[in-house]
Amino acid sequence: EYITIKKDSIDISGYPTHNKNIVDEVISQAVIPNLDVLKKLPKNKIVNELTILTFNIYQTYIGKSFYRWGGDIFDLDDPQAESVRFTKSYGLDCSGFATSGYELAVYYNLLSPNEALFSSKGFSAYCLLNNLKDSGGRDDTPNNYRVDTKELAFLGEEIFKINRNTSLDDHQIKQLQAGDIMGKNGHFGIIVEINNQLYYLESGGWVLSKNEQKPVPIKEAIVGFAKHGPIYIRRCLPRTD
Repeated sequence: EYITIKKDSIDISGYPTHNKNIVDEVISQAVIPNLDVLKKLPKNKIVNELTILTFNIYQTYIGKSFYRWGGDIFDLDDPQAESVRFTKSYGLDCSGFATSGYELAVYYNLLSPNEALFSSKGFSAYCLLNNLKDSGGRDDTPNNYRVDTKELAFLGEEIFKINRNTSLDDHQIKQLQAGDIMGKNGHFGIIVEINNQLYYLESGGWVLSKNEQKPVPIKEAIVGFAKHGPIYIRRCLPRTD
């Protein structure tokens, strides 16, 4: 539905998302019975499980490609008036998907906001600590601390910078872990672990679209992504072996 909201005395009109319905009606049904199991996992593996679950559920219910401009898991972003699938109620944009595992980990009390820096509550705490303004909404308005690509480009720790048309060697690949994000201001995805192997997942972008929207092995994903310019791998959780 087309709505108008008022923010900072500015009228913002467009189509809102309703992704929280998917959280309540589908994701929670899978997560809540398994909370005790999830709590025992290393922190990055919690994010890993929730990210893969989100990816599989969105592909099942929305489609192999579930990109929606301004789409995040808790509908924090403004109603949108233009761009890809902006009229759709369901779908996640690149940062909306890349941060979904972190958002859900905080939501289910599996990680604290301070641990999950790539979540809205984590970013809110970061802004308070560093006297930063939340200005990610349309017309430079606040955005409920929704984490977008410009925030992902500086939050956490840079693990590697990968220059255009280069990659990482096998030793460097072994330093990566599930929960690391990969990309640049404009587009980010996330590294996950499936059957003890690292893969890359994203919503939108250039990598999964060349693989029928299936997970791409991390080294292959780095090569494909770095064709479009320098990319960065960033981390906000402790290193686990």
